[in-house]
Amino acid sequence: MYFAGVDIGSTMTKVVVVDDDGQIRSRVIGPTGAEHRRLANRVMEEALKEAGTTFGEMAYVVATGYGRFNVPFADRDITELTCHARGIASLFPGVRTAIDIGGQDAKGLKIDDGKLVDFVMNDKCAAGTGRFLEVIAETFGMTLEELGEV
Repeated sequence: MYFAGVDIGSTMTKVVVVDDDGQIRSRVIGPTGAEHRRLANRVMEEALKEAGTTFGEMAYVVATGYGRFNVPFADRDITELTCHARGIASLFPGVRTAIDIGGQDAKGLKIDDGKLVDFVMNDKCAAGTGRFLEVIAETFGMTLEELGEV
């Protein structure tokens, strides 16, 4: 039995397939295009192939992100803020604050016991976001991964 998360963000799309032991079986990441439904199907098929499984073996699929409403095979769609809060609480139970630097916006999250309590968002398009960081890395002549290490 397998589970999947599909995150169609404003600039990048991610899929993770896990087994019933919580082990990651596959992960796919790539740029988000204009046709979210077609993209969702394509990346899910790629993730299933990489995991060595089929859609028939999927127990549950959650969609999140900017394009979450365009994942026709999802059992449920959940906001990325709620997903962040639950995921953080699962991995780091004591964390109460998180920062999401997305492709088009940045958000600060206040978390209590795995629940999103409050959040703030930047009010300028692309200010302090992933795209900004990509431009800065390029300006410095380094990759985004190298900028992260710095």
